[in-house]
Amino acid sequence: MEEIDDKNIIINDQDGLPNVHPNLIPEADIDSSGHNSEDEFEGLPSSLIVTNIHESVFGSTEKRREIEDLFRIFDPDVTFQWLKSFKRLRVNFQTAPAAANARIQLHQYRINESVITCYFAQPVTPVKNHLQPPAPYKQFLISPPASPPLDWEPRPEGEPIVNTDLIAALASLAPGSSCELHPPGPGQPGIVVHTALGVPTADATGGKPKIMQTACPERS
Repeated sequence: MEEIDDKNIIINDQDGLPNVHPNLIPEADIDSSGHNSEDEFEGLPSSLIVTNIHESVFGSTEKRREIEDLFRIFDPDVTFQWLKSFKRLRVNFQTAPAAANARIQLHQYRINESVITCYFAQPVTPVKNHLQPPAPYKQFLISPPASPPLDWEPRPEGEPIVNTDLIAALASLAPGSSCELHPPGPGQPGIVVHTALGVPTADATGGKPKIMQTACPERS
């Protein structure tokens, strides 16, 4: 067996495990202190993703059972999800310590013409299926509002504004006349309002009044 050089050992930053099987590392390099503490497994997922599986395993029931028996050593009630399209296997343990123990012992394990690798599965974040109601101060902005806020009172409407000057100016306009609102100045035209003609009345026969047609502009 070839000796493992310390320079060729890569430690995973997420779980602190090496990239080679633990049995191939010298005992002096393995720190076994604190592995029995339950706090060490807090926050770790209880599922593993097994990669680098030989494609012949997915077509053979015996080879699949052989790999499954390896993980049943750590948890008899473990379940498996074979992902043929991704050439991977998901192993679901009952507890996180069982998953961590299998991760340590079976990582870089040689079986069925390949060396399998084990990684912790990404934990699934629960998603809320129901939307929460809006805050009470925002419910009043919904049309129509569900209910007014506490101590809310309707604002009294203001009195109508009557502009007597405007009414007098409108009353002085005669049909067909013009009224200059703003005189012209240097560089700007004046503003002139032309009132419409009188409404045509019905003829003597009682027919409908004739609508005056707008004359077309002269074309050159």
